[in-house]
Amino acid sequence: MASPPRTSAHALAHTPNFQKLKFAAGSNDVEDCLHLVFSHDYTENDGLLAVLGEKRDQVAAKVRYLENLVEEGEGFLPLHENGDIALARLKVTLKRERKVLDGLVKVLDVARKGREQKKTNLFWFE
Repeated sequence: MASPPRTSAHALAHTPNFQKLKFAAGSNDVEDCLHLVFSHDYTENDGLLAVLGEKRDQVAAKVRYLENLVEEGEGFLPLHENGDIALARLKVTLKRERKVLDGLVKVLDVARKGREQKKTNLFWFE
C-alpha cells in the first residue's frame, strides 16, 4: 500500500485556515502565521489566568465569610427553632464552596503549566 503524499508547507499555506491566518498576519510566510497563532494563544492564556485568579479570590472570600458564619452560628443557632438544620445547611454550603475553590486552584495550576509550554512554542517562532 502506498503511503499518502506528503503535504508541503506551501500547500498547507493554501488551505482555508492558513488563508485566514495569512490575511491576519499580513504575511504569506507560514512561520509568520504560526507565530501569530502562538502569540495569540499565549495572550489568551494570560487572560484566562487573570479571570481564574479573580474568580479564585472571590470564592476564597466567600469561603472565609461562610467559615465565619458557621463559627458564629455554632454559638447560638442550636438554641433556635430549626437552628440545627440551618447550621447543617451552612456547613454543606461551606464544604461545596471549598471544593469549588480547590477546583479553581487546580485549574489555575494547569493553566500556569500551559503558559510555560506556550512560551516555548512562541520562542521557536520568534
